[in-house]
Amino acid sequence: MADFKRKNIRLNDFEYKSGYAYFLTICTKNRIEHFLNQDIARLTEDSIEFRISRNEISVICYCIMPDHIHLLFSLNENYKHDLSTWVSSFKRYISGQAKSKFGISDIWHVNYYDHIVRSDESLKNIAEYILNNPVRKKMVTHWQDYPYSKIKIR
Repeated sequence: MADFKRKNIRLNDFEYKSGYAYFLTICTKNRIEHFLNQDIARLTEDSIEFRISRNEISVICYCIMPDHIHLLFSLNENYKHDLSTWVSSFKRYISGQAKSKFGISDIWHVNYYDHIVRSDESLKNIAEYILNNPVRKKMVTHWQDYPYSKIKIR
């Protein structure tokens, strides 16, 4: 059997820590639409809000779509770990809750996708992209009508 090596999609020699805004996309395994279940979507939203309240992250906006999450945020200085540790913790918590409450295991795709935001103009464009995702998918007419698209002031 051939060795399988997962492609590294992170930048080499970059510290994914506080001080940067990240555009993060986390997909469900096999793009299963777990977040159509309002209880799972709320659980995920509550986890984001909890992490804001613990001062781990500052969120600009997020959108929980049926099969993925977009999050535009930064790690706060008091959060002493890197982005991959934060994502692992977030995914692990949701996975544990989804398994115990809904009998769903393996909710997440193994990897996640990140983009380091480098300018205010890019930040604005990404925020608009995230918030309008349900509009592009024809789920709602206005992003404000989608219950899991939120703007948060850092």
